[in-house]
Amino acid sequence: MSLPFFQPHPLRALRRWLAVAACLFGASAAQAQTLTSTVGLSFGSFVANTGGSIAVNAASGRSKTGGLFLMPQGSGTAAQFTVSGTADAVYAITLPADGTVFLSSGSHRMAINGFTSSPSVTGKLSLGGTQPLSIGATLTVDSAQTPGSYTGSFPVTLNYN
Repeated sequence: MSLPFFQPHPLRALRRWLAVAACLFGASAAQAQTLTSTVGLSFGSFVANTGGSIAVNAASGRSKTGGLFLMPQGSGTAAQFTVSGTADAVYAITLPADGTVFLSSGSHRMAINGFTSSPSVTGKLSLGGTQPLSIGATLTVDSAQTPGSYTGSFPVTLNYN
């Protein structure tokens, strides 16, 4: 038994083709985001004395609590980044949770908490596809903190909204 040859109606075929074409041409891919560090986060020079904390805000202002003595040289700076990606795109900023980032000097550590950013929570790239991002945080210093040059790193996650 042979089946008759089926020929679809030309308008149905055209409608299907237009629907497929709309699916193929109706979306645009977002450019990958890049985060370029231009200045590292620094809490500056200090003497632990009786301990306390040093906060560097996203505008690079430095303040202290407790018995720390802040040295005038090495005043501290917020981390500075350039975000690049799709022009005019909105993105979410995720900073480290408290208790997850430490500065180290040999076996000695200090915790960094309270990360803040400018812009905070979300940013919007310019029509040129860039935006500056500043990040500050708070360093906790023990009264018996061993002097030294402490270093570390922290993650920053950006996702298009």
